[in-house]
Amino acid sequence: MLSSYIPLCDAIVRLMDPLIEVVIHDINQNSITYINGKLSKRKVGDASLLDADELKHIDQIVYPKVNFDGRLIKSISVLLEEKWMLCINCDVSIFNKMQDLSSALLQMCNQPQSLFANDWQEKLHISIHGFLQNNNLSFDHLSQNDKKALVKHLFELGAFSEKNAADYVAKVLGLGRATIFKYLKEWRNK
Repeated sequence: MLSSYIPLCDAIVRLMDPLIEVVIHDINQNSITYINGKLSKRKVGDASLLDADELKHIDQIVYPKVNFDGRLIKSISVLLEEKWMLCINCDVSIFNKMQDLSSALLQMCNQPQSLFANDWQEKLHISIHGFLQNNNLSFDHLSQNDKKALVKHLFELGAFSEKNAADYVAKVLGLGRATIFKYLKEWRNK
């Protein structure tokens, strides 16, 4: 029964409003028998404009469409009991705009080398995150042993030759200053 699908269709639209429109087509009548959402301006009783020959080949096909106002729509169509076709249409144009905005915000130009030539803290950040990436570690979930291994890596790179580097590393890693100096003493004595 078609009525058993309606609550599910209404729930999908309610969850994703205003980005979703759900349409059920009566295949035999070639007309819309149910519609919810605000994408297309279609209504119950409008012609479905379906190609009956193509319906035989549809099995949850996902496809792009262009809406009347030019917005890009991503759709999926599913046959229901061979009598109806359920179509879920999603406005993805907003995601294209978000992608464009993200690209614009993330677009970087190169730092002027002369201005940041002595920025040892940034070099330290790059070394820290390179170590994390190479060891498949997350900064927010470092164990005490992970932190010690990271400090040793920085020591081997010569990071502690900078004035106040030990204090800065202690602060960044959430370690005590005394802990950093204990590690450094241990490694310098070897």
